[in-house]
Amino acid sequence: MQRGVSDSSSVLTTPTGLAYWLNRWRPSRAVGHDPLEGVRVEGRYAPVSIANWKLIAPLRRKVLDLRVAHSLTLLADQRLTIVIPYRDREAHLLELLPELAAALAAQRIMYKVLVVEQEAGELFNRGKLINTGLHYAADATDYYCIHDVDAVPVTADYRCPSQPLRLVHRILGPQEGHRAAHYFSGAVSVSKSQAFAANGFSNEYRGWGKEDDDFFFRLLLAGFTCYYDTQGVFRDLPNPQDQQVQRVRGKVPPHVALNRKRRSRFLRGMIDPAQDGLNTLRYQVTERASAASHEKITVRW
Repeated sequence: MQRGVSDSSSVLTTPTGLAYWLNRWRPSRAVGHDPLEGVRVEGRYAPVSIANWKLIAPLRRKVLDLRVAHSLTLLADQRLTIVIPYRDREAHLLELLPELAAALAAQRIMYKVLVVEQEAGELFNRGKLINTGLHYAADATDYYCIHDVDAVPVTADYRCPSQPLRLVHRILGPQEGHRAAHYFSGAVSVSKSQAFAANGFSNEYRGWGKEDDDFFFRLLLAGFTCYYDTQGVFRDLPNPQDQQVQRVRGKVPPHVALNRKRRSRFLRGMIDPAQDGLNTLRYQVTERASAASHEKITVRW
């Protein structure tokens, strides 16, 4: 059983006693105006918005204090690992890999693709799969791109960013349109030092949903400015019906409700990300397979 290691310190002190209980019941409040609204870097890159996030007052003040437009530069000659969390998407993977290889070759990027698959039998845990990929590839990489298997690049810049960068903005396909300014998923590049400073993803989100919000706020609280590429275009592949969130009598599945509750607790300052992430990761690699285009590992918790 391998153990993740993090060099992060606590980025958020969890309230205790009376403050804890006040936070539990106090209504949330939207941040409102984002001080970085309208900022552009090289006319192409914009900060990921925080305007619509609902936060308790102390956390809202903390986030706004950290809201600085750190410069964004894109570096060449860095080693990239594409981390793809995966389960039962063979057709998607076969469609993605050639397009990904072509884009990376055209940009002359040193890279490897790591597909991380979870053993059958438990709810899909995207955050834990990503953490496993971050830890497994750490010795041979300078930065990562956390990449959904159903996001096929059309226009994407895979160079190493100096701040966390969402590569996707416009989507072609079943969900055609532009991703919201606060969205932070699909294809996200982040340096190794930034990923570890934020303590990676939470290991506690199961099924689909909200683990990417959690990661975005970990990066914010670690002092980084997250950007998105306004020229990034990806083609969206349709998700299998059994992997979509289905409502029953107007209610979401229990695991989705638990994910939403956990995110809400985090945004109320009731969960400390330093207590859950890369530094608490445990996993076992049960199978390895290498191909010309990628390496695939199967893991169990």
